[in-house]
Amino acid sequence: MKKKVWSVILALLLGAAVCGCGTAEPETLATIEAEVITPSAGEAEALPVKTDMPRETEVPAESEEATTAPEEIGLTFEDLSKRQFGFSSGAGGWGEEFTIERDGYFTGKFHDLDMGSAGEGYENGTLYYSSYSGYFADLTKVNEYTYEMKLKDISYREEVDTQRIVENQLYIYTDSYALGGNDTFTLYLPGTPLEGLSEELWMWIRDYNQSETELTMPIIVDEKNGYGIYSYERLSAAEDAKTTLALYQESFDYYDELISESSTTLEWKEYTWRLYELSDECLNYLWNLIRYNVEEEKYQEILAEQRAWIKEKEEAAAAARDEWEGGSFAPVAYNDMLATKTIERCQVLVEYLQ
Repeated sequence: MKKKVWSVILALLLGAAVCGCGTAEPETLATIEAEVITPSAGEAEALPVKTDMPRETEVPAESEEATTAPEEIGLTFEDLSKRQFGFSSGAGGWGEEFTIERDGYFTGKFHDLDMGSAGEGYENGTLYYSSYSGYFADLTKVNEYTYEMKLKDISYREEVDTQRIVENQLYIYTDSYALGGNDTFTLYLPGTPLEGLSEELWMWIRDYNQSETELTMPIIVDEKNGYGIYSYERLSAAEDAKTTLALYQESFDYYDELISESSTTLEWKEYTWRLYELSDECLNYLWNLIRYNVEEEKYQEILAEQRAWIKEKEEAAAAARDEWEGGSFAPVAYNDMLATKTIERCQVLVEYLQ
């Protein structure tokens, strides 16, 4: 069997991943999969890290509650969907990025690597990490250069404050640094005079602004905590998809060589399960791009195809596991097939966006 694993850090630091959340109950990859097949108890036992399989996570349809601003106001969530938003000090090993879709749905990630915080079993330091999604709503004009919006909902892929050690590194799952401390945010548009902004706010965005007198980009501000979130032009869906898959593939090639040096079933089980987690994360990211960038008729075709693929993936993984008749290698075969099918599907999804 071909043994594989990806770089956790490189994969985690990709663009915003998709997580299950939303105020309504839109059709999602998770619900699609639930309609097709439900894992047996034996399948659940094959998973060494978590007790239940991570489902392809939620990709929301248009939310009635997370509406854009009225047309006469000017700025809409669709305008914001053309930007990538970032939050960092410009120094150190931490940062956060997120994107907003045309209905106010957002996805993002935060990471903070502390190599000095090491101990027994996690000699490679501590990674504070958050992967999240949610909805902004009530985008409202305040004046010529200023809008406000509400954080209606935020949900995390991993339970906040939980921990686990992966490859000699301690993962501590946190909430969002940029969005976790407030529920009302201010947007300042390009052209806003900098003299009206505080020195604290200017500190957060100065490295990304192209003028000393006015804003040259839209920014999001947490007035309560004094945080400034900069923005830059977002890649096209096609470029984003190709770049994302290429980064995952690079990690795959690197760890493919490392895992070939492993010699125990326990290691193979852990590595193949983590490989499926990462390939599933890549799949969700690509699915989100498809959901918001493919015409509705074509999207429905891909959706039907996705349902069929989910069933085929589950059946193939179960067959691979059953070949080992409950032996210790059964979970390895099961996890490996899930990962293989998922990364192959990622390659197909990328093609739909070209």
